[in-house]
Parts: sequence; C-alpha cells; structure tokens
Amino acid sequence: RIVWELGEASARQIQERLGAGRHYNSVMTIIRVLEKKRRLTHREEGRAHIYRPAESQAKSRSRVLRELVKHVFGGSSASLVMHLAETGELTQQDIEDVRRKMSSWSGKEKRR
Repeated sequence: RIVWELGEASARQIQERLGAGRHYNSVMTIIRVLEKKRRLTHREEGRAHIYRPAESQAKSRSRVLRELVKHVFGGSSASLVMHLAETGELTQQDIEDVRRKMSSWSGKEKRR
C-alpha cells in the first residue's frame, strides 16, 4: 500500500511510513518476498534500491480477493458478502451502495 501511495520508495522510506517498531531487517524480508512473488520491482540509485509496484493496485486487489474467495469461502463470493453482512462489517450505507450499484448493472444488462 505504501509503495502504491508513494509511487516508488526505498526500504528506509517504507520502514518510516510503517511507523515505530518496524525493524529494517523485517521490512527487507517482506520486500524480498514481494519481489520474489513479482509484486514489487526495483531500480538501483547509487547503493540504494528504489522499489515500485509491479502491478496496479486494482489488479492486485482483484487477484488477492479471488484467492480469498477461493480458499476461504469455497469459491462463493456470496458467502463472503453474507459473512461481511452477518458480522457487522458492512454498514447499512454499504449495503445500500451495493444495492444501488447492482441495480445499475442489471439495468445495463437488460439494455443489451
């Protein structure tokens, strides 16, 4: 998230944005894992590595959400939404926003 917000950042900048208590070595471990998974890439600037996202935030969110639905909710997006509603994670406003969005989608489907 930090690298998306900044566009690109050094490990030290990422560490600073994470706040107190985050050790540099821990941050570097996470960065290495993200690079190995091809979620981050880097360029060299002197001795420092400057990291940037290897994919857009929207693409990453979609990928992570698909994996979550598949592995945690048995492939059922409806189960995810029901869980959010039942646990109070969705506010009444959230539910109304989803209904409004779904209504606009079904209106577009009828016109096709």
